[in-house]
This record gives sequence, structure tokens and C-alpha cells, in this order.
Amino acid sequence: MTAFAIRRATRADLPALARVDPLLDTQAGRADHIGDLLDLGLSWLAEDAGGNPLGYVVASTHFFARPFVDLLVVDENQRRRGVGTALMAQCEAAHDDDRLFTSTNESNQPMRALLAQAGYQVSGVIENLDPGDPELVFVKFRSLRDEG
Repeated sequence: MTAFAIRRATRADLPALARVDPLLDTQAGRADHIGDLLDLGLSWLAEDAGGNPLGYVVASTHFFARPFVDLLVVDENQRRRGVGTALMAQCEAAHDDDRLFTSTNESNQPMRALLAQAGYQVSGVIENLDPGDPELVFVKFRSLRDEG
């Protein structure tokens, strides 16, 4: 497993995020959209000991006023080393809701495996976003402890 640290990501991190997510530089409007999500303060960046980005996760509370992981990206060379799992766990720890939602295409087997291993379950299906590849919505229920 690669040693890494996780810290809060900000709009200033967009150039670093583009090193693991080439679509930030090539897909129209993506960088602005991700920047807006980063401004919410619910996103994190995983870095190695040298400060090199390994992956990032952006979250919001725009999904029916519930916490939602909008996007998880891990550098192709860093996959299956615990980075994605750690970033998802960071999102879980940062929210005080009793559930956390996310979604992925039905065809995205690596993400579906990560979610299954982390205890997420299918909560719904959205058709017609990507032709022939439904979007699966997942939820993870959390037991909340009374800290009072």
C-alpha cells in the first residue's frame, strides 16, 4: 500500500487535481463545476509524502439536502492501493447525517466493488444519463452515536 495523507481540497488545488483527472483540462465546464464544489469545503485530496496528488473526492449536500459524494478520482497508477477507500471514509467521517449517498455508472465495476466493500447498497437507478449505461445510486446508512 502506498503511504499517503489526506487533506481538505480547495479551488487552489485544481492544477494538482488535473494531474490525476485529465478531464479537468479537456472537458468544457468541468474545472468550473469542480471548483464550485471545492468551494463548499467538503472535498479532500490524497497526496504522497512528496506532495504529489494521488486522488481526490468532492462532496456536497445538494442531493435532497443529504451528503452526496459527487466525484471520486484516483490516479490510474494508484488504484487498488486504498486511496479511494480512504477518501470515501474521509467523506463519511466529515458528515453527521445518518446516511451518505453517491452514484456511478452500472459499467463502473471498480467503483461498484469499492462501494460494496465499504458497505454501500443500491438505492435506485437513473436511466438516460449515459445511453445504455444506467446510473446506480448508492447509500450507506450510518449508526450515529449520541455524543452528548
